[in-house]
Amino acid sequence: MIHEPNELCEKLKQDVTSRTARSLDIIHKVCTDQAERGGSDFSIATIGRLSAAAYGPKAQAIRNKTGEKYRVLIESWAVFKKPLKVISNKVQEKDSWVDEITDRRIMWLVRDLIAEKSRLKGQLQLAKEHAGINIDLRPVVANRGMADNSQQSVPHHYLYTQERTALLHAIDPKVLIKKGWTTDKRGKVKDEDGNLIFKAGFITAIEKILSV
Repeated sequence: MIHEPNELCEKLKQDVTSRTARSLDIIHKVCTDQAERGGSDFSIATIGRLSAAAYGPKAQAIRNKTGEKYRVLIESWAVFKKPLKVISNKVQEKDSWVDEITDRRIMWLVRDLIAEKSRLKGQLQLAKEHAGINIDLRPVVANRGMADNSQQSVPHHYLYTQERTALLHAIDPKVLIKKGWTTDKRGKVKDEDGNLIFKAGFITAIEKILSV
């Protein structure tokens, strides 16, 4: 049975440790703010990121077995603010089978898994695009006398504007923060859960390329 979030939060805080009660309050406050802003994303990934910023449980802690109370609270907010009919119109046709799940708690867990899968596929695609960058920095030997005047020679180390823009975008702090990614002084990139996206040297390598 789905309870109204405020009522459910108080029920979940019964017979728990003070630390768990505090975490439930943080998640409840994060969901309240999300609803008041008109936000419609109550996935574990999003709420976990906002909760972590407020010194509450991270997404992984919410997904863990011990985070069941957190998930139940988040799911109650999702159902409370987004009726099933409204959501059904936005679900891709290939995922419409999710609507047939009668247990709303399970339905929301499935939706979150689908959303997480899409996010990871996007990260994988971005990684493939970056891995495919191949820039030849070898010096160019001048051979003006034999150059074909009908075709302009472009130095191997020259970056086109589009290529430079792409590299700058790849390491733009604002872009990384928006994705929930962090970097360290070794040029390593990790996602919001601490998973490695790019190995050490990724950021510094692109900076060196751009400085040429």
